Amino acid sequence: MYWCINMAAEATEPKTFLKALHDKYGDSDIPEGNDLVLVMHVPNSAPGMTDSGQLILPRQLAMNYHSITHAGNEEEIANLCDKVTELDIANNCISDWKEIFKMMSVMPKIESINFSCNPLMAEIDDEVGNQSFPNIKRLILNKTGAAWRTVEVLLKIMPSVEELHLSLNDYTEVDLKEKYPNVVNLHFNANKLRDWGEICKLGRAFPNLCNLVMAESEVSLCDDSEVEASFPKVVSLNANKIGITSWEEIDRLNSFPALTDVRLQGVPLLEDMKEEQRRQFLIARLPRINRLNGSKIQEEERDKAERAFLRHFMDSEEKPERYMELEKTHGQLDPLADVNLGPPTHTVTVRVTYDTKVRMLSICLDNSIVDLKNLIRKLFEIPKECGIALYYNNAEGTIPYRAREMDPSKYVYTYLYEDGCDITVEPREREGRKWIEPTVHFAIKKSLTVTPRD
Repeated sequence: MYWCINMAAEATEPKTFLKALHDKYGDSDIPEGNDLVLVMHVPNSAPGMTDSGQLILPRQLAMNYHSITHAGNEEEIANLCDKVTELDIANNCISDWKEIFKMMSVMPKIESINFSCNPLMAEIDDEVGNQSFPNIKRLILNKTGAAWRTVEVLLKIMPSVEELHLSLNDYTEVDLKEKYPNVVNLHFNANKLRDWGEICKLGRAFPNLCNLVMAESEVSLCDDSEVEASFPKVVSLNANKIGITSWEEIDRLNSFPALTDVRLQGVPLLEDMKEEQRRQFLIARLPRINRLNGSKIQEEERDKAERAFLRHFMDSEEKPERYMELEKTHGQLDPLADVNLGPPTHTVTVRVTYDTKVRMLSICLDNSIVDLKNLIRKLFEIPKECGIALYYNNAEGTIPYRAREMDPSKYVYTYLYEDGCDITVEPREREGRKWIEPTVHFAIKKSLTVTPRD
């Protein structure tokens, strides 16, 4: 984790990397002159100052948004940064690769470097490119505009790079002439490639690629043979928000020989589908995938998805090829019964008794008991300030049943299922803030008698 507080990207005076270090971690008034000699101690503790005034820097050094344009005195940088393993100088103003290499050359333990959002479109001079940084394993070049020749030079002088980030560089094609077998993780988001054949060039340049992140692009999948030959070891693919518009393109993901983990969100083809059906269709069409959109696919879920897929296309004249494969596995399935598990939506007619008045009332079963009370108040013109309790009986047979009060927190369908039931309305008197419960006697079959206690 970086020890970093990102500053707002406000316009400030251009400064050197060395000056930015002092501004952030030490005395911002220290001059940058070449004659200044500093003796620095870099322990394994947090950044800051020791009691003796020695500057302490973290091993994971983040210097974002400092308007850095140049390196500064290399000897002083060496004294400060000789134990730095990760350097993040994203979102600065460095445009000269010479300044980048001045910093890197005095950091012997550096393993990760982030150049993102610096204007590094210029090519690397041959003299500068003769250096070597064998310890660097992660190289981040997002939104730098770095040319392909620059990428090749960097990968040549950083032969141990395993994780490479090339997102947001407006690439319209891939122009890598060599192979780089150490790269296993590639982030290639939001570039401007439309032809999957160009993406396949990345696979051929990085033959041991295991994880490919290529979200937010307009590419569409090419033919199966090219995918299989280009990405023999890719296990994980992030294709969120890419331009897939047909199920045939989804099926071509099966051509990745080792692919088991896929992210496919924000894809145009799937936008109009419900989440459950979208996931089921993807699981059914991608039999080797065991992880989808970050969630593990359990055996039971796969079985359910495949059966749902079969039933969906059961009556279709044109069935996908995958349907035939799944039918061999599951056999011919019977269609599911159309069962509505939701609340009833029809109405029943009941007899409502209040005092000596009797009225017939049609009630929608998915209304709440509170709604029913409000209807009854209007029906009998009962003032709101008068408390009422509703009692019902829909029992059958001749055995006496105790009348039950209808709970205001429930719905009508909780109690009523058929026409002809009786509801009796009884007033409640207030005693302080509480309603006094009336005494309820017994009702037989579909009649109900409720009388207050004498």
